[in-house]
Amino acid sequence: MLVDFLEVNKLDGKIISFPCVTSIEKVADSVHLSQSSIAKAVPFVDDEMDFFVVVIGKEDSITSKEANLLFKKKDLVPAQDKEVLSLLAIEKDYFPPIAVYGATTLVHPSVKEKKRLVFELSEKDFLVIATNDIEKMNELEE
Repeated sequence: MLVDFLEVNKLDGKIISFPCVTSIEKVADSVHLSQSSIAKAVPFVDDEMDFFVVVIGKEDSITSKEANLLFKKKDLVPAQDKEVLSLLAIEKDYFPPIAVYGATTLVHPSVKEKKRLVFELSEKDFLVIATNDIEKMNELEE
């Protein structure tokens, strides 16, 4: 599904799969990106169970208060593991950073200057994508 989404929307991204469990650090090295290009998508939900995602560095964290400021909302709370799994059939830790699931996504200023980011989609699958394409997809969704 994600591969089709990338192709249909002409996004500068690719899925990299490995036959065995691989660390995201090794993936970043294999595509010649620095460790600071490793990111994650952190999902929040509002009262209507709409998803809002903040892309941040892998080791960073974000509070509901900061997410509310970024999205100019007042009711965002972190999405729970069970909510994400039951609504989208994906694990929260592997949430993709693009609007394939209808989520509104913003790139946090701390990683915005990176040209490309690496995301973990599973223990064996990873997404390498241009940062500006994450933002471009969100603009198309609005």
